[in-house]
Amino acid sequence: MAAKLHLLHLHPPPPPRLTRPVRTHLRFRPVRSVLHVPAVTGLAEGAVGYSLASYYTSLGLFVISVPGLWSLIKRSVKSKIVQKTYVVGEKEPKQVAGEVLSFFTRNNFVISDRGETITFEGIMVPSSSQAALLTFCTCISLASVALVLSITVPEGGNNWFWLTVLSPLAGVYYWRRAARKEQIKVKMMVGDDGDVSEVIVQGDDEQIERMRKELELQEKGMVYVKGIFER
Repeated sequence: MAAKLHLLHLHPPPPPRLTRPVRTHLRFRPVRSVLHVPAVTGLAEGAVGYSLASYYTSLGLFVISVPGLWSLIKRSVKSKIVQKTYVVGEKEPKQVAGEVLSFFTRNNFVISDRGETITFEGIMVPSSSQAALLTFCTCISLASVALVLSITVPEGGNNWFWLTVLSPLAGVYYWRRAARKEQIKVKMMVGDDGDVSEVIVQGDDEQIERMRKELELQEKGMVYVKGIFER
């Protein structure tokens, strides 16, 4: 009986306390990117990977250089016939004739016709400097072609630049075809005092220019100024 009464005085456990929710105040600040992406100008719409300025510059070089290069290579094996008049000064006809004859003889020319106009004939030989210049110009032109093709046909990549290995063919073409027979016609104009006043020369421009430099002639109506490497 005493045990039962002791159990009746037991109190039930208190109910659990309700805790108030803790409010967390989270503030989100915008994070600034540390990567600075500069504005790209000159790109075509559609996310192309090249500059339009570079593309059109290379295309312009392609259009200008390639046809001009082919014309340059073809003209290199042909003569450019010109006629120029040089002022001799007060020299006797025999002295002028001797200087002109000596020049053409040293360059493997022979007299084919004598008269009022003297005609010299000879064989023009290829020039190594001209062949090197043609090879260099061809290399630059093919490089511009390769640059345009690498942009328009990107599948080829840098392999397009292997086109430049064809540039020595221009020098070979010139070397095999440049040898040709040339005619140079010389006419001396004698003044009233018996001295030669003018010399009229007709023929290949390169050969005539070489004669002018060696004989130190001055073209009529022109003032010759020495170049930097001639001073």
